[in-house]
Amino acid sequence: MRFVDFAARTGEARKPSAMPTNQPHPAPVPTVTTRLLIPPRPRHLVARGALLDRLDRGVREGLVLLAAPAGAGKTALLSSWIAERELPGRACWLSLDGEHDDPGRLLRDLLGALRGSDPARPRGGPLARLRPPLGARIDRFLALLVNALSELDEELVLVLDDVHELRSREATATLDFLVRHAPAQLRLALAGRADPPLAIERLRVAGALTELRAADLAFDREETAELCRTLGLELSAADVERLWTRTEGWIAALRLAAFSLQGHPEPARFLAEFAGTDRAVADYLVSEVLAGAPPEQREFMLRTSLVDAVDPELAGVLSSHEDAASMLAAIERRGAPVQRASAGECYRYHPLFAELLRAHLRHAHPEELPELHRRAARCYEERAQTMPAIRHALAGGDWERTGALIGESWLELLLRGGSSALRAAMAQLPRAALVADPRLAAAVAGSRLQDGELEEAERHLELARTAIAGRGDADGESLELVVTMVALQAARLRVQPEAAEALAGELTEMARSRTHDRWASLRGFALCQLGAARLWAGDAQGAVTPLQEALALADEQAHEPIALDCLAQLALAHLHAGRLRRAEELSAQAIELAETHGWSDGSAVACAHLAGAAAAYRRGELEAAEGLLAGAAGAARTAEAPVRLATGLLQALTLAAAGPRSAERGVLKLLAIRSELEECSPTPGYLRAALEDVEARVLLAAGERQQAAAALDHALERQPGRPELLLDRARLELSLDTPERAGETLEAVLADEAGLHRATLVEGWLLRALVDRATGDERSAARALDRALAAAEEEPFRDAFLLNGGGVRGLLESQAQAATEHPALLEVLLDAAGDGRHAKLPALAEPLTEREQRILRYLPTMLSNAEIGAEVFVSLNTVKTHLRSIYRKLDAGGRADAVERARGLGLLPTGIKRPRVPQRT
Repeated sequence: MRFVDFAARTGEARKPSAMPTNQPHPAPVPTVTTRLLIPPRPRHLVARGALLDRLDRGVREGLVLLAAPAGAGKTALLSSWIAERELPGRACWLSLDGEHDDPGRLLRDLLGALRGSDPARPRGGPLARLRPPLGARIDRFLALLVNALSELDEELVLVLDDVHELRSREATATLDFLVRHAPAQLRLALAGRADPPLAIERLRVAGALTELRAADLAFDREETAELCRTLGLELSAADVERLWTRTEGWIAALRLAAFSLQGHPEPARFLAEFAGTDRAVADYLVSEVLAGAPPEQREFMLRTSLVDAVDPELAGVLSSHEDAASMLAAIERRGAPVQRASAGECYRYHPLFAELLRAHLRHAHPEELPELHRRAARCYEERAQTMPAIRHALAGGDWERTGALIGESWLELLLRGGSSALRAAMAQLPRAALVADPRLAAAVAGSRLQDGELEEAERHLELARTAIAGRGDADGESLELVVTMVALQAARLRVQPEAAEALAGELTEMARSRTHDRWASLRGFALCQLGAARLWAGDAQGAVTPLQEALALADEQAHEPIALDCLAQLALAHLHAGRLRRAEELSAQAIELAETHGWSDGSAVACAHLAGAAAAYRRGELEAAEGLLAGAAGAARTAEAPVRLATGLLQALTLAAAGPRSAERGVLKLLAIRSELEECSPTPGYLRAALEDVEARVLLAAGERQQAAAALDHALERQPGRPELLLDRARLELSLDTPERAGETLEAVLADEAGLHRATLVEGWLLRALVDRATGDERSAARALDRALAAAEEEPFRDAFLLNGGGVRGLLESQAQAATEHPALLEVLLDAAGDGRHAKLPALAEPLTEREQRILRYLPTMLSNAEIGAEVFVSLNTVKTHLRSIYRKLDAGGRADAVERARGLGLLPTGIKRPRVPQRT
């Protein structure tokens, strides 16, 4: 919006005041009949049954009060309630405005609302005898009105909308009298932007008050999605979540944004940029909130909007107002979009409103901004609130204070992950400030590491080292500790395990000799960095011990960022060792921890998603793998090169598994990875080996057999006996219709099973089965397939069965007709492979969930409930809960009954033979 319009649009023009009292008997002003009409239900209505239920209960028990800022949906909810529900009596409506500050006018319109305007209603009755009061006869009229209401043979539900418009002492006293003395025939519902001056606490204690506040009226995620659907908006779940988060469910802002989105070519971009300064939102806020506020209140709101939450002390510091507490309370009473905390005197402006206020502040008082930020920084520092103090000191250009604050707290910020919140602000620090203060230089080095900018980080680290050379004071020792921590992080990201080992020992020794109280925290940090450096250098086994110890220390010290890092790296280490279930568990824990704290980028988050994606791929669950890979790729943008490369390799492999056309995209992905790998210094050897393996698979999936053969020849020259490459060679030879040569290649792989990774063992025996079948040896093929199934049953490596095409499906179908030692796994694989042999009957009235379907597949087996839980990786209690749900949905009396009914419905395959049990002699 144009800020030059602000003064004109927020002038002091008010509605006409009441008639002067020196005119003894003024001519009655006609009632505007639309004020007595119940507003129509809103278009694009979203069902709000739970709130309507609360109104139903509240109006029968006592007074109903809806108090929330403009645009919260009060009027819409009440009109929908009247239209949809059966009220205890006839509904009467009065929309109040500034003219009702005149008590005579208020009572005249109130009487008109209670009488009703329906011409079909019989005339006469107690209310018909009343005449609106003249002059000072208000008290007598109120008594007569209450008495007349008590004589009614019907109940009335009176809605008074916009009660915040009643400000005069006489008008508010009239409302209070009506509430206190309302007879049983009158039910009241009040709606306004703030609490009316009633004895609210007394009503609460008496249990005679039902309150709906801004938080109650705000849309939740589901209601936001429903609103978008009713408006015909096709938004993704992520876009709906972003819309709800930006508006916090504020209905006016939601509707404004939704209408702006209709026909918008780029909804995601609009939502990313949606702010309080959006034209539609700004116009609404200016007209509904700022226009009627006195100048003193407007200026107060502008200055106090600078901080995220404001209390009277901080508000006084920022605004220089002598009675900030009263001013904050007055702003809340006016119905501005501001919320008071549940305890204390702290207030918070709605984010969109705060953005609008800050934009006006930058326009109206740009010269004050630095000083306001410095005031805020001083206030927060006195309260020992380090993060906001640093943020405002940076924004105010107070480099000396920033350096002092960082010097005191950066060690703890690094340990607890709080430094990420300051990355954007520290990026703006001038070089002169960094040269003058080594604390700032070290802090910026750590910040650059979190952004994945290693060269910049090491440059600032060297600047900090130079600045602290020769310093022997306590501050210098603390700073040296921070510099060592940052250097250790750099060694980890550079994948330099030897340097990480030395720095970890140095850091632990420094902590032991200088900071005894933080020794456990610093040792946990050091061990985490060391374990990660070993892992990404290819030593997964050597990484486990330091990572496990670091995780225990992080849990003990409640250092959740370090715990997240340890969980993610341990998940990858267990994945490398073939312990797929443990890797899945650790990955899920890490992802849940990251989501709880809203962490979405960086190495630890990327590794957590990468481990989960790799586990999902190994299970043959491509859709799940793709979703987790998207999270890994997004987080890896600020991670070190090896994490980005590993993520890219798994993306290429996943693309290859999705089909030939998708595999062509995987080939292009590999070209980019190879280029980046060449620039990565030093190049991790295991990543180069992984690239060679993935390259052969992707090229073969894309139909590029000659290129795949050439790539394999080159790779096998470097590592002649590497099992993964030999499997790729056997797969290529089988595709070239030379099964005998493939069999010879596989003999070299399967000769020493003990040294093989679980995934290699499964795939090796599966390829052996394919080779035997191609040469006509069905019995050997069945034995080899059972060996593959046995290896896959110990750990759920199923990608070889599910992602290798129709030949494997044929093997599985043949095995289903023969005796097998692994019937449960075979059923699962056949079902997941989509063999199409079982026609599906109409779906259940209440379909099984995905987890219930997985558990159902194990019911025909001899596995116990505990063993089923281990197979699908849930607890015994969870299995029992799902079983109860399965039995209910299938209308089954038990396990055998459920299996029979599921087979009848086509939910379970049939025809797989069980292994024969030897007869006892």
